[in-house]
Amino acid sequence: MRSLAWFSLLVLLVAGCAPVLQGGERARPPAEAAPGVLVISNAAGVPLLSAYLPLAAPPGSVVFEQSYTGKLSFSRFKNPQDFDAVRRYLLAALEDAGWRVLEAATWEKPPSLFQTTVRVQKDGEQKVVVLRYEDGSYSVEVREG
Repeated sequence: MRSLAWFSLLVLLVAGCAPVLQGGERARPPAEAAPGVLVISNAAGVPLLSAYLPLAAPPGSVVFEQSYTGKLSFSRFKNPQDFDAVRRYLLAALEDAGWRVLEAATWEKPPSLFQTTVRVQKDGEQKVVVLRYEDGSYSVEVREG
């Protein structure tokens, strides 16, 4: 009986050993495209929300719509994370890609509508990136600055 208790404790410990990211968040599976949806991906196969920026889809995302017109783009995706986590990911990814955030504004209409508009600049060029969460799905639109 004592060995059963030790075994149960071991199972609980191993179950809790999933990779943990900074801030205590669990690692998410890589982003992917929905079946039958053609998306632009980076060299590692991660779908890009914008190939020009470049802006990879957040881990755990499923991209189900994408369109491009030159440097401008629109992508729609699902992600299990809350809006604030996806917003933080977007801002960090933009800065990692060398874009400087000039201004950012967020407005909310809980429970189903949230939007952040970010103006960014790199090498003298400006773009506006709009992250929107509406009725269970996210979208990212890259517009002229």
